[in-house]
Amino acid sequence: MIARRSRPGMFRVNGCIPVVFVLLLPAGAHAQDALSELDDAAARMQYAYYTDDIRTLEDVLATVASMEEPPVPGLKDYFSAYGQWKLAQLYADAQASGKLTGRSTPAKAAQECQRQAKAALAKDGRLAEAHALQAICSGTTLGTADCSAKPLRTAMELEPQNPRIGLIELLCAGSKDLANSNTLQRARALVSAFENAPPSRPGKPDWGHAEALVLLGQIYLQRGDLVAARNTIERALVLAPDYRKAQELLQATARSK
Repeated sequence: MIARRSRPGMFRVNGCIPVVFVLLLPAGAHAQDALSELDDAAARMQYAYYTDDIRTLEDVLATVASMEEPPVPGLKDYFSAYGQWKLAQLYADAQASGKLTGRSTPAKAAQECQRQAKAALAKDGRLAEAHALQAICSGTTLGTADCSAKPLRTAMELEPQNPRIGLIELLCAGSKDLANSNTLQRARALVSAFENAPPSRPGKPDWGHAEALVLLGQIYLQRGDLVAARNTIERALVLAPDYRKAQELLQATARSK
């Protein structure tokens, strides 16, 4: 199971505590609790996506919807958009295998992803990753030519070094050109960006590293480089041992020998 971020430590103060500090502490503690709850929900979203657990992801999204607003404007809407994107991907996989039942569809989840991303941006237009989520959720196929160019361009202008935006940009390029040398170089650079990124803090997204490794592993596999594919996918499984897609790709490398 993926590791969850721990709650920030509490301050100990010896002697008399200023009255103003006593008055401010409950509000600050409440804000930290709200961020911790949202971080925990984001971790459970990731795990549900890794394990193809549609029901749990739906439940977590419902929980997030009922949460109080955190102190960071738009953060709750952003994580809701992220969860709907992951849910749309799981719906698409279930639909392709004939296992999707009921009224749920990838298109509906993608539309909700867009709605939540726009809600986040209405509160803070500089949330670069919300622009990127709006882009990749703009089409029913969650990628390729359906990605909306304008919000993706805005995201890249706001945070050109953000690896999660880089991942979405690469996913928007589609799967047909995965085997070319330029895509390989970009995927390698993307993995390096995740590896060199600073540690996450409370209220900050930390998804994408395992997905970037899986994408790089897919590229190696398409190019016939089985050793590099296996090594890369194994690195993804170190980060997310229950990542089902990575497990399936690892099996594919064994069958390709």
